[in-house]
Amino acid sequence: MPDWYPELYLKFERERTQPVRDLVARMELREPKRILDLGCGPGNSTAVLKERWPAALVIGLDNSAAMIEKARASGLSVEWLKADAGSDLSHLGKFDIVMANASLQWLPNHAELLPRLAQLLSCGGALAVQIPKFPDMPIAQTIGEVTRLPHYAELFADFHSGMHYFGDRFYYDVLAPVCRAVELWVTHYYHVLANHPAIIEWIKSTGMRPYLDHLPANERDGFMAQVLERLKPSYPAQSDGRVLFIFKRLFLIAYKA
Repeated sequence: MPDWYPELYLKFERERTQPVRDLVARMELREPKRILDLGCGPGNSTAVLKERWPAALVIGLDNSAAMIEKARASGLSVEWLKADAGSDLSHLGKFDIVMANASLQWLPNHAELLPRLAQLLSCGGALAVQIPKFPDMPIAQTIGEVTRLPHYAELFADFHSGMHYFGDRFYYDVLAPVCRAVELWVTHYYHVLANHPAIIEWIKSTGMRPYLDHLPANERDGFMAQVLERLKPSYPAQSDGRVLFIFKRLFLIAYKA
């Protein structure tokens, strides 16, 4: 998969960062000393961690060179590391907080991944995760509908998005045996966007990205146009012409004994 585009991702920085703030605010840790931000992207999530716990040593980790470069340019007093969040990270030592905000869906086999991440925690530490519930959203269903159109069906034969999702209860069952407490909740964010094309602008850097990367360059604009036209009934315009883009997200915090 081609590298990420930080500027496009940050086009909706305020909206993308709010779930991080909500997750960090929920953590019941006063003075963590070491924090690991998995899939830190351009550093907006890492900045929230550093803002709440300025004295902590914070490591922002991402496998995208472009994202790490953008994060380094932020000037945050943290350590940036280009690495795969799904690899063995035990050499980094133990952490009081391991956070993964909207990143684990890009990694497979969560049944093995989550307990491995919990092993990175020191006693009393917290694994904090936020995962977009993309398959439950109308935009995901619309994208799938377009891939099945006669024009695109052959192009998407045997295609896999590279995103991995599991049921909410699954995460409890995976983490409860290795943690003393597991908290789960779901939030629906009503993002106020200017119009329907803004939904495409939002999603083409994340959930739609694997589909666009899979297509030949000359097919991408047409694909986005088809998605734009078909998503309108699911996201009717408000009285002022704006659109409410409802984004569902699963949160979990697992505390190590």
